[in-house]
Amino acid sequence: MIVYSEVSAAQKIAESLGLFAMEALLEELHLTPKPGLVDRVNNGTHFDLTLDLMEKSAHILHDCFYEIAFTAAGEDPSRQLRERLAEIGRNWEQTMLQVTGNVNTHKGAIWALGLLTAAAAILLSKEEGPAITLDDFLATAGAIAVFEDRYMLPQNTNGSKVRKMYKVRSAREEAIAGFPALRHASLPAWNKYDYESENIRRLNVLLTLMSVIDDTCILYRSNLNVLHEVQHLATVIMKKGGLGIYSNWKLYEFLNEYITRNWVSPGGSADLLAATIFLQKIVQHYKIK
Repeated sequence: MIVYSEVSAAQKIAESLGLFAMEALLEELHLTPKPGLVDRVNNGTHFDLTLDLMEKSAHILHDCFYEIAFTAAGEDPSRQLRERLAEIGRNWEQTMLQVTGNVNTHKGAIWALGLLTAAAAILLSKEEGPAITLDDFLATAGAIAVFEDRYMLPQNTNGSKVRKMYKVRSAREEAIAGFPALRHASLPAWNKYDYESENIRRLNVLLTLMSVIDDTCILYRSNLNVLHEVQHLATVIMKKGGLGIYSNWKLYEFLNEYITRNWVSPGGSADLLAATIFLQKIVQHYKIK
């Protein structure tokens, strides 16, 4: 009877987190207009990505995040858990690629949202102790990421190529540090612009992320000069008050034109926007501080 109760609690948590992760991917995707990214208007600077394809990928990955959450519920960060989660992630990456015709739709999101899903499942499955905070989720995700995955094969991804060229921080290093872009940029921006409409608030969060992160998706297609200009243009908009101010939309159009002209895409910022939306869904549902 005790085992049945524990499994049911884990399933309930996993069902909620799997749904929140899928919804976060879809809501980031549908946010419009986004510079260089697929949205309801166009495909941004992508020949191989479409709204339908991204939607299909997000729906498929619901079960990925459910499995991650169910696996992590009741556990503590450890090498064994890290390796089990990594195996789940790799398996679902392959499923994603099969569904999308070998197009990488959400690989970065599987990593970031996967870690945060696991962290949330760990914390929410434990009733004892003080109230959970957002900082706890970020720290627990980092505590998982710090363990090495002994079964990971040598990586030759776009991100790894960029890091060798430009010495920017990897996604794993970002996670180990407790997702500083979330902690110090997107989450404060989410709170700062709570008076805006949902669309403006989320676009402001996206721009805040674009202003601070060394987005390897941009670097892979261009260079540091282009990345720094994108960061600068996003920073200017936010320093002027964001997109809730009508006159700043001309600056936003200029940013979009620059991104399109250089054929880059802030995919890393999009992944972290989805992670921000995911965390806010947890906050609202579980009444987290």
